[in-house]
Amino acid sequence: MSSSEISSYASVVANSNDEAPLCHCSQRTHKCISWSDDNLGRRYFNCEDHGFVVWYDKAPPCLWQKQSLIESRDKIRRQTNEIKALRDAIGQISAELSALKLVKTTGPTNDLLKAIKDLVKSQNVDSEKKYRRFVVSTWGGFVVAAAVIVYILKN
Repeated sequence: MSSSEISSYASVVANSNDEAPLCHCSQRTHKCISWSDDNLGRRYFNCEDHGFVVWYDKAPPCLWQKQSLIESRDKIRRQTNEIKALRDAIGQISAELSALKLVKTTGPTNDLLKAIKDLVKSQNVDSEKKYRRFVVSTWGGFVVAAAVIVYILKN
């Protein structure tokens, strides 16, 4: 993502007691926060279909507020990039360690094949556990949804 895409993002703010205006399409608007450099931190009402409707904050933020928000946003972006780089490095190191363990396995070919089989088997067991958890949680969600539908239909 380019920085221009990131700076144009807006986050939705939970509506408080303020009455949100209706869009010209008669759809309820949502209060959002602008993250663009020009209107950083400024709140506005937004229509999901048509975009910007009207500013909630009539005046743009003060210079120090804007500068503080820009610095905070940039720091969050830098830290997010650092975290991603660290995760990538950890993944690469893990792969290298696994390869190193496999290379260090010395002895007859049967021992090497056994080590490979054990490694594949352990990965298959992990995959099966994840699949089982997925199936159980999916069925659990289905049962809950079915119970809610039955309850609603009874009332």
